[in-house]
Amino acid sequence: MDTRTLLLGDWTPVVRDGIDVLRLVILGGAVVYAAAGDWGAAALLALLGGITLVARVINLPRPYDLSLTLAMALQGFGEVLGLYDEWVRFDDLVHVTVPMLTAPVVYIALARVEVVPDPRDETHLPHYIGIGVVTAALGIAIGALWEVYEWRSDAWFGTNLSEGNDDTNGDLVRDTLGSLVGGALLVVWTRFGWGSVRRIPGVNTHEDVSA
Repeated sequence: MDTRTLLLGDWTPVVRDGIDVLRLVILGGAVVYAAAGDWGAAALLALLGGITLVARVINLPRPYDLSLTLAMALQGFGEVLGLYDEWVRFDDLVHVTVPMLTAPVVYIALARVEVVPDPRDETHLPHYIGIGVVTAALGIAIGALWEVYEWRSDAWFGTNLSEGNDDTNGDLVRDTLGSLVGGALLVVWTRFGWGSVRRIPGVNTHEDVSA
């Protein structure tokens, strides 16, 4: 296996690259926690691992596939390993990076079902601005929904996810910053015409998968 194949794949039809290995780590973590009887941690990792499998099925470009998988790993293992409690700034890190990494993926997924324009389409300045605005708005909305989940989880399940208005407002600010960066990155990706589906080096140099 040469260096290019090692880094970019495709290794085998089942395990294509390092991103698939990370997916397996998340799902393997779910199995380990289930075997240990920690069903809450197992369910969380299984859910997040399942999301990464959906990303694999829809054939995202490698950088966005990696982004989503890293975000799910960060969220999942951060929770089950207690990193939110061990490292005071871990929550800040998650609230910036997860929207930054996932908002562009949500945009691409919506493009696949023709809800928003596909990044592969011929574009002009207003279109670039629209992609950035919609992507940022998606990330901000997801962050807001997560804060609602934390609020209701504390009330219904006795968790301690929300630490008050200051914590919530700070999380929303960080979600917004991450979403803006994610939107800007997708605009750059679009501007250079790098496409919205996974490329196999040396094989599909031109995309032939409709988004």
